[in-house]
Amino acid sequence: MIFTLWKKEIESYFSSPLAYVLIGLFSLISGIIFFNLLVSYTDGIQAMPQNYAEQISFVEEVVLKFFANVNFLFLVFIPLITMKLFSEEIRMETLDLYWMSPIREWQIVLSKTLAALTLVFSLLLITGVFPLVIWGVGIRDVHLLGTSYLAVMMNASAYIALGLFCSSISGNQIIAALLSVLGIMFLWMITWGGHLNSNYVVAEIFTYIGITSHFERLLRGILGTQDIIYYGSFVLVFSFLTVKSLGRRNW
Repeated sequence: MIFTLWKKEIESYFSSPLAYVLIGLFSLISGIIFFNLLVSYTDGIQAMPQNYAEQISFVEEVVLKFFANVNFLFLVFIPLITMKLFSEEIRMETLDLYWMSPIREWQIVLSKTLAALTLVFSLLLITGVFPLVIWGVGIRDVHLLGTSYLAVMMNASAYIALGLFCSSISGNQIIAALLSVLGIMFLWMITWGGHLNSNYVVAEIFTYIGITSHFERLLRGILGTQDIIYYGSFVLVFSFLTVKSLGRRNW
């Protein structure tokens, strides 16, 4: 049943121009970002004396900055992906068709989550050409690529869970997208608030609740239990809230 629902959502994405527009825009913007970072790195190396140039890390200047920019792009792209998943069905009242069948709320939420993740994976798949370019020009310092992709996928999972919840509480796609953007920005701002707070305990709490610190650790290849628990809990909590939001019909 979940596979059938997932297939329906994927067909819905690719039967409209939205998926192709998002893939095209993401490819263009990410390509420009990667090219600019690569050119800046090359120019910086050439402008410095040999002994100083060797201290500039390709991973720091290109790889990590590229994936940090990809995460920033998700601020816009993922709300656009999730905004219609429930909002459109609420507006068109097609959710009633699900309730007339033995399908459970959690199955709908899971299938829509997997469909959104599939589209995000399609976006990231396009960036797979960049490691090939790096390898082709003789640069082998790409050992953090795996954890970098893991970091952006973990963040994407959290953003999707948040976006689905926002979509389930509004029948307006624009409002759902705006709520998702504000929610993601709030997750970033919590971490910044932790850095600015002078109270150590409060700062640690804010830093843990915010998503940025977990993303940065994963991006640098540090995979800790606290990060796995954070992302898992985040997705489960917002998926649970989405299920409860769908259950409002019984109130």
